[in-house]
Amino acid sequence: MAANTTAAKTAQADADELKPCECAAYDALPADLTEEQVASGDYEVFTTGCTATTKRQFAPGHDAKLKSALIRWGALGLDIRRNEGGVATSASADKHAARYAFAHMVTAGVKRAEAKAAEKARKAEERAARKAAPKAKAPKKVTAKVGRATFTGHMDGDHFVYEVKGKERRTLKFQAA
Repeated sequence: MAANTTAAKTAQADADELKPCECAAYDALPADLTEEQVASGDYEVFTTGCTATTKRQFAPGHDAKLKSALIRWGALGLDIRRNEGGVATSASADKHAARYAFAHMVTAGVKRAEAKAAEKARKAEERAARKAAPKAKAPKKVTAKVGRATFTGHMDGDHFVYEVKGKERRTLKFQAA
């Protein structure tokens, strides 16, 4: 009986061997690499930076680490690779995430990040257009006497423009004060 228990424990220990965390198998490269850059190695490789080993698929918290990396890389338009036994498979963030339960979160996160980037670009264009447009000068404030009363307003050609009880008035008969 004791021999059976020891053999079962040994078999279980072999089955529970440590293996690299799943998120360590992923990396990303710029999608527009030229042959010269590849030959010289002059490009940046993005990784999750994981060196953990585990008995399970992911080390604790590393599923979230992979999810956020896939969202970030997908939004940047990088070429995402999964390395299995020396063979690198390239695909989109959505396709790589399809093998995990968090796939819908990656898809939504990439769409949200792309929409945010588009909105940011739109606002930058509007800002640049406002900057380039000629600024309308505010009319110079002028004080003038109209009849017996003195008002503050501005000049519009030969007319003195002022406000009385919330209504705009114009006159040619005034004296600068």
